[in-house]
Amino acid sequence: MEIGRPYSRLLYRLERSGTLSPQDRRRVAELPLTVTNIAAHQEIAHQGDAPSRCTLVLGGFLFSHKLASGSRRQITSFIVPGDIADLHTLHLSSLDHSLSALGPAVVAFLPHAELKEMLDISPQLSQAFWRETFIEAAICREWLTNLGRREAIARVAHVLCELAVRLQAVDLARNLAFLIPWTQTDLADACGISSVHANRVVQELRRMGLVDWDARQVKIRDWDGLARLGDFSDHYLQLRTARTAIKDSAPLEVKVPESV
Repeated sequence: MEIGRPYSRLLYRLERSGTLSPQDRRRVAELPLTVTNIAAHQEIAHQGDAPSRCTLVLGGFLFSHKLASGSRRQITSFIVPGDIADLHTLHLSSLDHSLSALGPAVVAFLPHAELKEMLDISPQLSQAFWRETFIEAAICREWLTNLGRREAIARVAHVLCELAVRLQAVDLARNLAFLIPWTQTDLADACGISSVHANRVVQELRRMGLVDWDARQVKIRDWDGLARLGDFSDHYLQLRTARTAIKDSAPLEVKVPESV
């Protein structure tokens, strides 16, 4: 990966399913990316917007979310570095959710017009981007299953496992340790439970010896036990390399900021 170049993260993501030709790599490198710093909790796009660009995450985390009755927030996905947060907007006229930064983030905006032109020229790139869309849909189905058919403690375990695998795949979880600027309220909104319930779940995970979780740090002590509790299998992520790394690594450590 070409460290320091905005397009390098995108190339790294696209080439996980196969090496691109030199011509296609050049086409990606020549996309007119606009790199922007995003403040923590800043909303990048609002439900109902008709965006003219896609959002590539270079650093930090984004999350998609919707509001239910009574202004109750549901987080529908976490978006990690290397992800395109809203690739579907290439073909849909408006957003059906909002998009915000979890903490401070760096993104690159890709204009729809130039992106569509590139995909029309290159069948290989078009297939690579379609694959990313299919994986995003698979993640959505898994989250739907998580919210609808798993108990609260399993939901939390599943989200932790998924994030660990996804970050390992983009080389951002050295020794399976990573930083993520969420609170227990964010975790609760991703799992469809109250903040109080989320706190109880964290306490239970600690009591079971699966994690150490204090105000600022979570350490997963038993990966197999946590994955079993969360009914987690990473096959839907299509990340064979990350799967091997998980098996070969030391116990996972996840650090989070103080809860609210």
